[in-house]
Amino acid sequence: MGALTLSLLAGALPSISTAIVLVLGLGILYAIALTVYRLTLHPLARFPGPRLSAATGWYECYLDIFRGPGRTFAFEIERMHQRYGPIVRINPHEIHVSDPDFFDTLYAGGSAVRDKYPPAAHVQGTPEGIFGTIAHRVHRRRRAAISPYFSKQSVLQDWKIVDEKVELLCDFFKTKFKDGKEVNIRVPLLAIGTDVFCAHTLGPRGSMDLLKDWDKAVKWRESIIALLHWTPVVRQFSWVIPLAIELPLGLINTFNPEMGLVVGIFKSLREQAKAAIAEHDTLNGEEKTRANVFHTILSSTLPAYDKDYKRMAQEGFSILSASGDTIARTMTAAMYHLHANPATLQCLREELRQAMPDPYSEADLAKIEALPYLTAVLKESLRIAALITTRAPLQAPTEWLRYKEFAIPPDTPVSMTLSSLMLDPVSFPSPDSFLPERWLDSNPDYKRNMTNFVPFHRGHRNCIGINLAWVQMYLTLAKLIRRFEFELFDVVKERDIDHHRDCFLGEPRDDTKGVRIRVVGIA
Repeated sequence: MGALTLSLLAGALPSISTAIVLVLGLGILYAIALTVYRLTLHPLARFPGPRLSAATGWYECYLDIFRGPGRTFAFEIERMHQRYGPIVRINPHEIHVSDPDFFDTLYAGGSAVRDKYPPAAHVQGTPEGIFGTIAHRVHRRRRAAISPYFSKQSVLQDWKIVDEKVELLCDFFKTKFKDGKEVNIRVPLLAIGTDVFCAHTLGPRGSMDLLKDWDKAVKWRESIIALLHWTPVVRQFSWVIPLAIELPLGLINTFNPEMGLVVGIFKSLREQAKAAIAEHDTLNGEEKTRANVFHTILSSTLPAYDKDYKRMAQEGFSILSASGDTIARTMTAAMYHLHANPATLQCLREELRQAMPDPYSEADLAKIEALPYLTAVLKESLRIAALITTRAPLQAPTEWLRYKEFAIPPDTPVSMTLSSLMLDPVSFPSPDSFLPERWLDSNPDYKRNMTNFVPFHRGHRNCIGINLAWVQMYLTLAKLIRRFEFELFDVVKERDIDHHRDCFLGEPRDDTKGVRIRVVGIA
């Protein structure tokens, strides 16, 4: 029997070897044929760009994951434009444009239909939230349901809540004045950004109270950075975050405590969404639409599957992850550039002294929002921070997009990069210089500058939290600069400010010590 078995196996081995060789041969032939097709017959074959990028998407994967974490594919795109011009084929399927004049064509509003390219939609791990929704019409429906909650009118109803958080931030800096220790300012600024989001969007049940717990605030910052550093991986392998969310929390904490905290917040949002569903019918009147964003969704005309607790949790997480750190980074940039430019800081101080003679009097939001130099400082901070380093591809499913002599076929992913637009030397001469005067009405280039000012995007997929962000930035910067005197502590621009990683948001070098400051005076 044993001899017979060996004989049969021996006879089968050549067949197995032949099959393996055949499969490998067919695979090689397919790869060659696919490469030839992509380089010669593909609808994008005539677009300029490197042949390696046109042939395979693995080039991007290699740069982002295996040659990282430094200046990888996002910065390779910049080099492509320097060599090939303003329109480039950056992978087999996608076109990238570096021309501000094309922005409103791609990110159009009105009746224009734009789907989100799936790899970009899934980078946050929330495919059912408005950030991750691919289909244009589904996105508009979901966004319309929660837009009233983030309208200017809605934010003004809650601006006192924002002011309360700013007062807690000021209390924190008072303690730093007393102990004389330096602090990485991104930590408290992330804390207030997160606490403001939770207070406005989730209500008391969702409060993280980071401003009251320094250790928790530090851990949250570490977790956000860990999440950002996973972005290049998630961009290539979109299943990573959805899988992590479904794993037992204890298992994640064992291998990656920072990511464990993020996943824990996501699971907490699921429980909050469940609680909202359970109590929704017991609420009356305005409570149903104002208690938190989950009740706003439940009160909407969205179909039942859009009111599922898992989808609502994704909505909450997508807004949370897109809010706190973006504002923190913008405000960090503002604090750095103001204190690196004493004359600019003095101009702002003088305006605030006149507008707020008593630095501790009750805030007048309308008066603060009307201050021209404060507004200019905030706009210049948003511009020079140039936070979003990841390209934002959209697809026009039925429309030929045109750029100069190029006709882009329907459904082609086309992208632009906000950070490149904000630092474009043609749109903004001396782009690396902090010049708030760009944004004063008296500047003859003001209208042109505003045309090219897109830190919150434009079109159907612009930032839904823009009104809340502006209120927070106005109140925070006004009170910090009016009440305190700061000095920078061992801050190196190339190490602690400049973008070195593309993690959706640009991140500094791995050896950064953060933008550290000391409080040296108090009003």
